[in-house]
Amino acid sequence: MGPTRINFYGDQLFLKEPMSIRRTAFHQDATYFHLEGEQCCTMWIPLDKVDTENSTMGYVRRSHKGPLYLPNTFVSQMPMPGSMGHEPVPDIEGNEDDYDVVYCNAEPGDVIIHHVRTLHGSTGNTSPTRRRRAVGLRYVGDDIRYFEREGAPPDSQKSLHLQNGDIMDSPEFPVVWTQEAGYVD
Repeated sequence: MGPTRINFYGDQLFLKEPMSIRRTAFHQDATYFHLEGEQCCTMWIPLDKVDTENSTMGYVRRSHKGPLYLPNTFVSQMPMPGSMGHEPVPDIEGNEDDYDVVYCNAEPGDVIIHHVRTLHGSTGNTSPTRRRRAVGLRYVGDDIRYFEREGAPPDSQKSLHLQNGDIMDSPEFPVVWTQEAGYVD
């Protein structure tokens, strides 16, 4: 990311039970969060072995350099209610060969890091016995500013302390590392 300071932005737990065959639609994390800037990443950490049977993650190469798209409802390309200002995500699921999608099998404890503008989604879990659990951790650098985004989900990380344009230092988004001090307690 190249920052001089890193703030913790949030965490999330993902679960796909056996035979949860519905895929997660391709999307970009950035449009679900109240932030603007480039220095933001998601760390996706599987707690179970992940392969094509139990819902592997797919990423569109170089998509972090492209435009922002409307946030969708995750299980379809239907835009989130109230979202505006961008085009809908193209039909990547129906045209994967046109989008250079790379699927990543993973082992428990692997860490897959992607930029929050990267288009990504996952297949359904067709395993009759294995669930797929993963943790997502998000961190922001010093070029990120708070920005309340129209159409972001109600459970998105909305600040009680920050105004649009503020740096992310707040009780909700604590500093975890600085270039001068290293890791912060």
